[in-house]
Amino acid sequence: MRLPPDIAKNLRLPLISAPMFLVSGPDLVIAACRSGIIGSFPTANCRTLDELDAWLGQIVGETKGAAPFAPNLIVHKSNTRLMDDAALVAKHRAPMVIASVGSPAPIMETIHEYGGLVFADIASMRHAEKAIATGVDGLI
Repeated sequence: MRLPPDIAKNLRLPLISAPMFLVSGPDLVIAACRSGIIGSFPTANCRTLDELDAWLGQIVGETKGAAPFAPNLIVHKSNTRLMDDAALVAKHRAPMVIASVGSPAPIMETIHEYGGLVFADIASMRHAEKAIATGVDGLI
């Protein structure tokens, strides 16, 4: 299955810049998107919800007409901010979301409700099978 046209139309390469802990931020995401690849960052790089809201607003504002961006939500049960982060991602209508370190099930409805895509970060066939069973749109 191919990426939807609204995701693929501004890609120069089908590539996602890695969402690097403590490294990826708005400047890197914006530069990646403007270069024609998907920019990503872990939402955990933002220390507060206000900071995440500001980052998402800046990224949306500075990537119009560029490749899409993909916030990385840590879906592990230890992430106490997961649903708050997901709500902000939905508010800013991130075109894609990367779900990592657990089942994407908790965020699927929130992201799909506005038309966003959920890609599961997987490390084994077992992880892939479980992610597919939740209805993810792609695997990483």
